[in-house]
Amino acid sequence: MLASLGLFVFQTLGTAFDSIERRSSYRYATGNTVGIRPRMQYLGQDNDSITLPGILYPEITDNHLTLDILRDMAATGELYALMDGTGYYFGMCYITEISETRTYLNADGTPRKVEFSVALKLQDDLQRDNIATLTT
Repeated sequence: MLASLGLFVFQTLGTAFDSIERRSSYRYATGNTVGIRPRMQYLGQDNDSITLPGILYPEITDNHLTLDILRDMAATGELYALMDGTGYYFGMCYITEISETRTYLNADGTPRKVEFSVALKLQDDLQRDNIATLTT
């Protein structure tokens, strides 16, 4: 298992991604001042963005319809836990975008190669923090 997103499992012989790209950003408010550069005030961490790009070869691996399962999950608007195969917990994520490019089409239009990307946004897991506070 490469990773799991909720109950959806990414695996090397199925829907496999090539890398995990994580981008952390931080929020600042800017106030205009006269004669000097605008002042910035730190507001806190923004939602991390995580991207899972990959390639499917439907003749060898899972059918490319597994991306439709991810689309159905995204359409619920629910949070899903993201964990890699080593047990590292990234956090709770929203699925914000799924892109797909089908190439090397057979005569009937079925692809021999499907490149995909799943974009996630990390959300603070407030319930997890509350449970940890109660038990310590």
